[in-house]
Amino acid sequence: MKRAITSLFKYREMMKTGDFHATNENIKRMKNLVYFIVLLLAVTSCSPDEYSAPANLTADQIDWEIIPTETINEYLLVNNTAGVTSKWDLGNGVTIMNDTAIAQYTFAGTYTVKLLVINQGGTVELEQDIVTDQDNMAFLSGYPYDQLVGDGSQVWAVDAYSKGHFGLGPTLDNPIEWYGANVNDKAERNFYDDRFTFSINESGLVVNQLTNGYVYANASWASDLGTPEGNEEPEGSDYIMPFDGGDYVCSYLDGVLTVNGGGFLGYYAGANEYQIVELSDDLLEVAFWDSKSNFYWFTRFRPVDQLTPEPEEEIKDLLALDIMDDFEGNGNIEWSTSEIDRFDTIENFAPVPVNESENIAIYSKGDGEWSNVKAVLSHKMDLSERNVFTMKVYMPGFNDYETECDNGVSSWMSTHNLMPQVDVKLQNSSLGGDAYTTQEVRSFTVSDEDFDHWIELTFDFSDVPARTDFDQIVIQFGNEGHCNHGIFYMDDFMLL
Repeated sequence: MKRAITSLFKYREMMKTGDFHATNENIKRMKNLVYFIVLLLAVTSCSPDEYSAPANLTADQIDWEIIPTETINEYLLVNNTAGVTSKWDLGNGVTIMNDTAIAQYTFAGTYTVKLLVINQGGTVELEQDIVTDQDNMAFLSGYPYDQLVGDGSQVWAVDAYSKGHFGLGPTLDNPIEWYGANVNDKAERNFYDDRFTFSINESGLVVNQLTNGYVYANASWASDLGTPEGNEEPEGSDYIMPFDGGDYVCSYLDGVLTVNGGGFLGYYAGANEYQIVELSDDLLEVAFWDSKSNFYWFTRFRPVDQLTPEPEEEIKDLLALDIMDDFEGNGNIEWSTSEIDRFDTIENFAPVPVNESENIAIYSKGDGEWSNVKAVLSHKMDLSERNVFTMKVYMPGFNDYETECDNGVSSWMSTHNLMPQVDVKLQNSSLGGDAYTTQEVRSFTVSDEDFDHWIELTFDFSDVPARTDFDQIVIQFGNEGHCNHGIFYMDDFMLL
């Protein structure tokens, strides 16, 4: 470390005396030294509790420096004082909590850098001006700046009428795995009327957050913005909180867009650092980590003149048509799967009464909490005329129906084990991810004596003949809310 800093100062002195020759090799060596020191200091930095520091530090005890790099208007900021925490104010609206920082200034001017040093005895603040006499527009050109600001300034909004425009999930690979909002799913929550205008001015990349006075806030974080009581959303547990918005300086590093100074993009859940999932001239998708709930929130934005248009409502006729699949190629149902390891037609391994057909379906549940197969119909089901489904089921005894598996996603549920259970659910597909909220479910739990042979089950919806909104059928084996695997078999699903 000491040798690296000595070498860096040697290069700096050579630059002052004119002995530094700006060859590609020398520039490369110097740049590598700068970033090596930043990395090493970041790794070895410590909290005030890790080392013994004077109880009451004074300004003359703070060992800090501002080192110009070979890049115009770029500076390495270093606090070498042991046993303290460092917070930098770069003088351009950007703040960084670390013992080292890289400061970049796009425009010529005077910038007052402030260092707040925090230790066990209190705080010490120091400041020093950086004066630049030329611009360096390279800091704010190319990706992602060109895409965010467009031709000079670009106004973005949440893309309310695209499916999955908002949601949550465990990873950046699929940040809406656990929930993806249906079109206009969060209306009347002051979520879709927010506008975010990105532009570049003397402070760098800035965003104007226009809120119309209110924002949509997560229940666990709403108190950051004020008193939640009295600001509840129409349905659900979140809040619609007063917030005026404003102009905020942004910074970008390694795929992360940071909104400094108290601003945020869209839904508020405690974060101001956004991982850019996708960015182009007409699309901005971001995700951020919720440190209280331990998952990612996802939001999709588009320029206001390129938002997905409101879809025309699909009108389906109310009909009492046949619905069936015998898995012999004679069915009229197109199945889709969710968190299923396998759903295929296989040869019937037990062609005896009750089921002597040649082929059956295997349903192999994965470790997902909400595994199922689903069919969306081209019509609404007329339950006033036909309302009873039957299905043949083979419930294997070799499945583990006792061990619990809870990955924390559905901790509110009372059981987390695979069950010898079959559910048939009727839903309204137009509700998307909220289809479960108005569903009707009929369940059957198979007893031990009915394991390992075919039985025929009945699922009766005759008690809801007035429901005219169902056009989606969901079949679920093994219960939900757990991460256990299980294998099941079915055949001859039909509406009587």
